Amino acid sequence: MRIGYLRNYKQPRQLANLIASVAQSKGVDILYFSPKDVDLNKSRIRGLLYKDGKWKRVKAKIPKIIDVNSNCLKHKKIIKHLRKNAHLTENGQNRLSKFTLQEQLNADSDFQKLTIPTNNCSSFSDIEQFLHEYKDIVLRPIRSNHADGVYKVTKNSPEKYTLNYYNTSIEVSYEELIAFCNNEILIKDYIVQKYISSITPDGNAFDWRMHFEKTGHGNWRIINNQIRVGLNQKTTTNWKKGGGIIDTDIFMKLKYEDEAEIKLEQIKERGLQVAAKIESMRKETLATLSIDFGIDHNDDLFIFEANDAPVTTNLLGEIAMLRTDYGSTPKSMGDTLG
Repeated sequence: MRIGYLRNYKQPRQLANLIASVAQSKGVDILYFSPKDVDLNKSRIRGLLYKDGKWKRVKAKIPKIIDVNSNCLKHKKIIKHLRKNAHLTENGQNRLSKFTLQEQLNADSDFQKLTIPTNNCSSFSDIEQFLHEYKDIVLRPIRSNHADGVYKVTKNSPEKYTLNYYNTSIEVSYEELIAFCNNEILIKDYIVQKYISSITPDGNAFDWRMHFEKTGHGNWRIINNQIRVGLNQKTTTNWKKGGGIIDTDIFMKLKYEDEAEIKLEQIKERGLQVAAKIESMRKETLATLSIDFGIDHNDDLFIFEANDAPVTTNLLGEIAMLRTDYGSTPKSMGDTLG
């Protein structure tokens, strides 16, 4: 059996090497290639095939199963062609924006309590309405990395507002807020959300990232839990601006004391339910997913966002085992291949 492995890099990286080695021990060949290696006219791939511990350049047919990182989806013609000839672990269909994620989850009574009031920023009146209703709001780019471009706005009075960006806070007037939104927010694709105060006891913003991978049986497994803390950050966590990770068990014991173990299992079970729900909303069979949660001062759980290309650092060995099990078992993908 042969599985394709599509990434934007010209040469395989550490995870690809691990997956290829594990797959070979299971009798599965890995064909590594980038979008530039696909010949659309001949429907062939000039990729790297892993054999006997080495990568060898070959010309090959398109494999029936291809592991695709979502960062490759920008090559639309290539993805469209591959989609016609193979099952892709990420095919770019029915992807959820930050707005549609909240909107569709809110439509299901089983998940409403996890959602955050959200709207698209089409005009300043959208922002003003949220400020009137919630007082504390967040302005978030529809597409962003590392929480870049995320602002918190607090309404202190009809004429005075506080604008927060990472650890910087300034007071602005109503007119200055309008000017800021016109110049920085409304000219881009932004959403406005109610602010969820997911804050550690010492005042730093935190989120809880769960990383999910599919098993060979087609079930989601949580392979990593991280409590990510933004040091001196009041709005969001951002590694580039300074931050760290708290051990999940320690965090839960500090927060819930004797109930820590029970609470941890409850949150993990809820995470698995959300992962299954997101996959059903996508109407596609997924192989990997991460979800960021927040916990407010009432201990209520909220979904911040979902990521279909989670960081794999420090998880390479377990991911390699799961990806090869998943990719080499057609039933794990819902008998997609017939």
